[in-house]
Parts: sequence; structure tokens; C-alpha cells
Amino acid sequence: MYFKQVDILSGLDKEFIKKMMDIGTRSSFAAGTFLFRQGDSAEHFYILTKGHIKLISGQGGQTVHTINHGGEAFGWSSLTGSEMYTASAQCIEPVTLTIFDRDKMNLVLTSDPVNAFKFYKNLAATLGNRLVCSYDLMSSFASADSTQTYGTGQAQETVELV
Repeated sequence: MYFKQVDILSGLDKEFIKKMMDIGTRSSFAAGTFLFRQGDSAEHFYILTKGHIKLISGQGGQTVHTINHGGEAFGWSSLTGSEMYTASAQCIEPVTLTIFDRDKMNLVLTSDPVNAFKFYKNLAATLGNRLVCSYDLMSSFASADSTQTYGTGQAQETVELV
């Protein structure tokens, strides 16, 4: 199986992609299903084939990102050394995914450092794009000139400029 739209696989050798796809499991889930919840053990990485998923963060249940294009990757916490997911993932409509086990994925990545480097570079670009989207969303709610972020990029409070 090859995902034409997957940016995270861009530039990787076909043989490496084949090894990666060989460890993936294709699964379908009904609307309303939670694939994982914030704080759960981060054991899987996902690539959407079709459907619509929302990532939810915080106790208020705010949607922080939507995944609705075939080839979009999520669940990256499992590949970055994080022990738990930083958000919850809920199916908004029926979805089909390819699911990658963290330990099997790490074996594939460590077996080919050149392609692993490219993979993580692509992952960093994906996360950077998601961060830019978050900044755009935040700027629609508060002026960047009047919001303190404490260096995290997340608005903590709005301050009045004098």
C-alpha cells in the first residue's frame, strides 16, 4: 500500500516505505469512536485513509486540529519519546486508518538511519505546519501584540498594552 498524499513519506526510498507499510494494520472505526484519549499510553501512530477525526485537548474538550484528508498523519507522540498522547482523537464519521505499532515502527526506523532522518524531518515539517495553523487560529481570537505566551506559543492570558 502506498499513500500518494502523505507528506511524512515524501523523499523516502520505496523499499523503506514498503517495510513501513508491511507493519501497518488497516482498520475501520465507527463515528463517535475514540482512538485514544489525552493521557493514554502513546503506543500507535496513524495515517488516515478516509474519514474525519478531531483532535481534542484540555478539560474543556476544545478541538485543536481536524484530520480529514487521506494521508494525514497523527498520533506522533508515539514516535517522539512521549509516554502519552497529548490530545484525544475522536472519529467524527466512519474512518479507515493504517495503524503503526510504536515498537515495530522504531525497529524499522533504527534499521535505516538515512530514511529515518528523512522521516523525522518530514514529521518536524508536519508538526511545524500544525503549529502555524494553531498560531493562525489563536490570532483570530486575540491580538498577538496584546497576548503573553511565556515562550510556549500558547496564549496564557491577555494583557492590556499601555
